[in-house]
Amino acid sequence: MTAICPVPDETSAIDRKWKKFDKLADQIADSIPAINETRDGNANSMEIINTLDVDALRKEFSESGAVIIKNLLREDVAEAAFECLKNRAPWEFHYRKPRNNEVGIIRHQELQGMSDRDIEKLVPKMVKLKDNDFTFAYCRYTIPVTVEQTPEELLILTRIYQYFNSSEYLSLMGDITGNHEGREVSAWASRYDRHHHLSIHMDEDFGQGRIAAHVLALSRDWQKDWGGNFAFCNTKGKPVDVVPPAFNQLVLFKVPRLHLVSQVKPYARGARYSLFGWYKTKKEYFTD
Repeated sequence: MTAICPVPDETSAIDRKWKKFDKLADQIADSIPAINETRDGNANSMEIINTLDVDALRKEFSESGAVIIKNLLREDVAEAAFECLKNRAPWEFHYRKPRNNEVGIIRHQELQGMSDRDIEKLVPKMVKLKDNDFTFAYCRYTIPVTVEQTPEELLILTRIYQYFNSSEYLSLMGDITGNHEGREVSAWASRYDRHHHLSIHMDEDFGQGRIAAHVLALSRDWQKDWGGNFAFCNTKGKPVDVVPPAFNQLVLFKVPRLHLVSQVKPYARGARYSLFGWYKTKKEYFTD
């Protein structure tokens, strides 16, 4: 008699995974009030981020104006964020063409009905420093700051954003940068697909009191030759320090400073994900 093997229920496995991630979002939420009440700097027991060598990071930031922090988030928190960005986020397409101050936005519903070729036609040519202009093309998701504004399936991103604005994390940013005047860390999610890019720019202040740019890469198994690499540039606009996307890696650097994200190659397999924003003095989003 031939043995009959049960077919794995893939739907049930996926459901269990998302339930696990949703539970994790609740655990982060339960930790944040306790973090904000802690004043002795020893609240890392909630284990949202890994233990860091703050003295070494402060020294490096002081000397170079930038640090790269590997494995910032706890592994399961980072994995939950990645899965959410890859499978759940309602992306919009944002682009800016040369000699045009207006940002084009294709909303999620419309984007869903567009072909890759249709989207590619909207991607501008990547300008250089000598062009004295700024272009970009990438997908963005605006992370809500409150649970009430957030669909249940996206809560993990909002909880991470809330943690970035906890007293503990703001204190950590102050310790590393040497500037404790920061009152907020802004954050958006980005997805770079083939041909997407962010041309050379400075991250000027624009009245926000920006102290440092804060970019958390969440790309899995990204290859450097696929493009989409972050790079610091010299005064001639040439990339001099290239940082390929790495899963759960934070790039924190003093602004203004010339930098770019190189164009993603047409043969790239997968998308480049990140949470990006700034550690800054002006509170704009967490105003309560």
